Amino acid sequence: MADNGTKQAKIAFQTLCAMLDEKDWHYDKDEEKLYIDCGAQGEDLPMQIRISIDPDRQLVLLLSEMPYAIPTERKDALAIAVSAANYGLVDGCFDYGYKEGRILFRITTSFLNSLISKNVFEYMLYTSCYTIDNYNDKFLVVAKTDMSAEEILKFMA
Repeated sequence: MADNGTKQAKIAFQTLCAMLDEKDWHYDKDEEKLYIDCGAQGEDLPMQIRISIDPDRQLVLLLSEMPYAIPTERKDALAIAVSAANYGLVDGCFDYGYKEGRILFRITTSFLNSLISKNVFEYMLYTSCYTIDNYNDKFLVVAKTDMSAEEILKFMA
């Protein structure tokens, strides 16, 4: 099973790179560790993205950490903001490390007993960029202002 997972992981990685090449997307890759690093500029803040292929769990994992830390005094406010954002998401989620004051976006898909098409990778990447761009500046506003819980919920809607 591990050999089949490794073989499928390498095929998935090649498919990911082919999709990025077709879209003229600039990226750095580590073919041995099966991940790519890339970025995108949203309407306001830059987005750093890592897409990893995990042969053991047979998963594709896209992660993008927000480029700022949450001030200690605003950690509770951001817990509300992240919860409100996640409530409306169809795919992917924001993970919030309360202790560290860090937020990252995560979306995954499995290639267990299957092959992933370029369309799936394109969906993951563009859905992630859209979602991150929609919320990264909102999280930053909540981190920098003194909004109440009710104001945060209204602002995030």
